[in-house]
Amino acid sequence: MNHSLAQKIYTKQGVTKENVFEHKKVLHIGCGNSKLPGAIGVDMLKMPAVDVVHDLDVYPWPFEDNSIDGLVAHSVMEHVTNIVSFFDEVSRISKQGARVVIEVPYFRCVDSFTDPTHKHFFTSASLDYFLENKNSLSGYGYSTYTYIKRGFWYGWPQQSSNLLVRWFKSYIEKHAHFYDQYLSMLFPVKVLFWELEVKK
Repeated sequence: MNHSLAQKIYTKQGVTKENVFEHKKVLHIGCGNSKLPGAIGVDMLKMPAVDVVHDLDVYPWPFEDNSIDGLVAHSVMEHVTNIVSFFDEVSRISKQGARVVIEVPYFRCVDSFTDPTHKHFFTSASLDYFLENKNSLSGYGYSTYTYIKRGFWYGWPQQSSNLLVRWFKSYIEKHAHFYDQYLSMLFPVKVLFWELEVKK
């Protein structure tokens, strides 16, 4: 997989209709009936697009250690019970260097609170606890596994054609804490995206 898997999936035209996984074994967890082409669909509900029926709160997941090349979790992590266990399990089943693309609703977005099944809320720093030891939060040691952050986006991962939007997103990504704490009250985004690399 090349530089940014997230930008291949979430294109300027919308979510890709093509297989961008280059013959890699990639899980699309919580896929419902909108499974990404070329991915293995995982969901707790049995639907036509679902290849593996499994509740993500039940561990271990039905995949072997070091068996997948990538994972996409779109609107999933806000529903799982234990975020630490989720990341531990992703690391267990992933190969070294596997890419993990995550999308969640931003904590300032009203949609975060509308769905009564949402259990967690996210800021730009929420996944720092699981990153390699280059920030103050990773030292908490919630997990023995670590990830490398390869990308982070407020909103859609693609660059906007609007110059003002491009400038604003560039500014808030450089000053994420200031945005989360203050500016987001005036100009909230709807979603956050990460692309992580599994480090073993």
